[in-house]
Amino acid sequence: MIDSHPEKRTKKRKLLWWIHVGFLVGLLLSYTTTFIAPKNFSGLGFFGLAYPWFITVNLVAAVLWLLARRRKRFLITLVVILLGWNIHNDFFALNIGKSEVENPMKVMSYNVRVFDLYNWSNGSRSRDSIFNLLDRQQADIICFQEFYHTDKKGIFDTRDTLIKFLPTVYYHEKYTHKMAGQQYFGVVTMSRYPIVGKGEVAFVSDQNNFCIYSDLQVNNDTIRVYNAHLASIRFDNEDYQFIQDEKKRNWPGAKRMLTRMNLAFDKRAEQTLAILESTKKSPYPVILCCDFNDSPISYGYHLLEEELTDAFVEAGNGIGRSYAGDFPSFRIDYMFSSPEIKATNFQVIREKFSDHYPIVGQFEFAKKE
Repeated sequence: MIDSHPEKRTKKRKLLWWIHVGFLVGLLLSYTTTFIAPKNFSGLGFFGLAYPWFITVNLVAAVLWLLARRRKRFLITLVVILLGWNIHNDFFALNIGKSEVENPMKVMSYNVRVFDLYNWSNGSRSRDSIFNLLDRQQADIICFQEFYHTDKKGIFDTRDTLIKFLPTVYYHEKYTHKMAGQQYFGVVTMSRYPIVGKGEVAFVSDQNNFCIYSDLQVNNDTIRVYNAHLASIRFDNEDYQFIQDEKKRNWPGAKRMLTRMNLAFDKRAEQTLAILESTKKSPYPVILCCDFNDSPISYGYHLLEEELTDAFVEAGNGIGRSYAGDFPSFRIDYMFSSPEIKATNFQVIREKFSDHYPIVGQFEFAKKE
């Protein structure tokens, strides 16, 4: 049978190819977010956020071009994918088998969203569910972000209650807000090991977020544990309505959200540099727990990765999704460590009592050669 519309078919194939070229360019631009500072290229960070879609489309397209015997197009796609090999490894981890360690340090990092104080879901019930989770895990070190504490006894007990049933009786806290009625909001590090030193990393660009560090005496060694909460996008109710309700979506709303996100890219890059400056001066090996509020395909993440080891990459599996809120989910919570401290296990606990899932890592001191 004679093809009566060869020109139309050719045009469709060319159109598909040029659409695919757009996704190839998008994937390449997502790679560049890892080494170009956001302040030097406004808006580039959005390509990093879109990386999961770019890589998925290109993987599917590579298979289709191969099946269609479009060798040149397949090879071009394959080359672009392979150019980001190291980046793909940061996004997706595969570690078969788990190292058995006799006495590992078990570390948890958890943004608890002030224990659901404002009854976003179930208030006290959510708090108690978090307590039960912590009790089951029995971590040696816990880094909390968006922690809530009040000096009013019996009202909404958090810190003092945790000390009663967890082994982490030593604590280091820093609060961003102090409100009337003796209410406190901030970050807290709790430890089974004695805290022999404390400090903080100030963020000049944002007084609502910061980083603390605690020097812990672990047997005959001392380690420095950083607990950081980096700049969030700070969506308001109007922004969440834009995400959830199609009728609320318009250009002014989209522009407002994009502007906030772009500003947050810049802030997080500056804050990451401040943390790195501190870790480089540390006299002890470090573990960094962080609500990073950004994906692994970002400038700040790769600054950290150049100096420290990502526990998820070293000992985790899958994509490590840790955000559980309304915005599209990413891995935004991290644990990094110095070469002297090796991650032997890493997991994300899929229990939703906050808009973040808790992450747990097991560490041991690396054997000296």
